[in-house]
Amino acid sequence: MLNELPILLTLLNGEHFLSLMLILLLSCILRGRNMVSGRAHPKSLWITIINCTLLILQEILENYAQLDPARRTLRLITSITGYSLRPVAILGFLLSVWPMNRKRWLLYFPAVINALLYSTALFSPLTFSFDEHYFFRRGPLNGMAFIICILYLFLTLYAVARKFKDWRSGDSFILSLCVLNSLGAALLDVFLNDQILIPAILISSLTFYQFLLTQDADHDALTRLWNRMSFYADCRRMKNAVTAVASIDMNGLKEINDKQGHESGDRALKKIGWALRNIMNRKVRSYRIGGDEFMVLFVHSGETEIHQALERFTDEINQMGLTVSIGVATRKTPQDSLDELIRSSDMRMYEDKKYYYLVHDRRRRN
Repeated sequence: MLNELPILLTLLNGEHFLSLMLILLLSCILRGRNMVSGRAHPKSLWITIINCTLLILQEILENYAQLDPARRTLRLITSITGYSLRPVAILGFLLSVWPMNRKRWLLYFPAVINALLYSTALFSPLTFSFDEHYFFRRGPLNGMAFIICILYLFLTLYAVARKFKDWRSGDSFILSLCVLNSLGAALLDVFLNDQILIPAILISSLTFYQFLLTQDADHDALTRLWNRMSFYADCRRMKNAVTAVASIDMNGLKEINDKQGHESGDRALKKIGWALRNIMNRKVRSYRIGGDEFMVLFVHSGETEIHQALERFTDEINQMGLTVSIGVATRKTPQDSLDELIRSSDMRMYEDKKYYYLVHDRRRRN
C-alpha cells in the first residue's frame, strides 16, 4: 500500500484541501471554547468533524479503487462506508442541541438503519451496484442516505425552536441557510455525484457553532433570559416599537440568601426566569438586568395584552411562594421616549417595593 501512496496523494483535490482546512479551523475553535451555557452540547460537533475526516479518506480510497476493476471489493466497501457516514455527519448538529435524556440513543437509530440498508450492496443491487463495465448503478433505495440527512436537519431545526424559543428572526434566517446549504449539497452529492457535501457540512457547522455562541453571549447563564447587554441593544433597535415597559424586582432575595444559602436564592431567581420565559413571545421580551432585577419590553402590545401577561406571570410566581415588585409604564403618545418609560417604570417598581416592605415589616412586628 505504501507504494500506492503517490497515487493516493494525486487524488487529493481542491474540495479535499478546503475540507481539511475547515476541519482544522473548527477543531481549533471547539478545543478553545467547547462549552455553551448549558442549553447546548457543542462537543457533539466532534462527531461531525470526525465523520467528515473519515469521509475525505473514504472519497480518496473510493477514487483510487475506481481506477482498476480489480479493486471492486475495495470500491464496494468504501462506497458503503461513505453512504453510512453521511447522515452521521449531520447527526452532530442534532446531538449538539438535543436534550441529554434517556431517549437520546434513539437518534442514532436512523443512521444505523441506513448503514444496514447500504450494507446490502454486498449481495443485492437494492441501493447500488457495479455493472460488467465497472460503472456505478443506483438502486431503487439509493436516496435513503439523503432522506435521513433531511430527517436529521429538520429534527435539528425542531430542537433549536424548542430550546431557543426567543431566537431573533435573523437567527432563523442563518439556520435556514445552514439547512439549505447542507440539503443542496446532499442533493448534488446523491443525484449528480458532485462531491461538495463535506465542505458544505463543515461550513454549516461553523455557522451553527457561531449561532450557539451568539445565544450564549446574549442570554443570562442562570435564568436563560436575555441579558443586560441584549436589553440595551434591543432598546436601541426597538425604541419606537416598544409600547410599554415593566420593571420587576424580586422581594426577599437577601433574606433567602442569608437564611437558606445562595443556592436557594439562585433557585428562586431561576423560578422567576422560568415564569418570565412563559410569557415571552414576539411581542413580549424578558431580560435579567442583574441580581434580582428584571425588565420586560412589550412591543406593539395593547393594554389588555400587557395586563394579561403580567397577571399570568404574577399568578405563577405566587404559586411558587415568591413575590415580586412590579412597575409598569405605558407609552401614551408617540413623543414619549423609551428612556422616560424605563425611568417611570423603575419609579413605580420602587414604590411597589417600598409598600411591600412596609407591609412585610408590619406583619413581622405583629
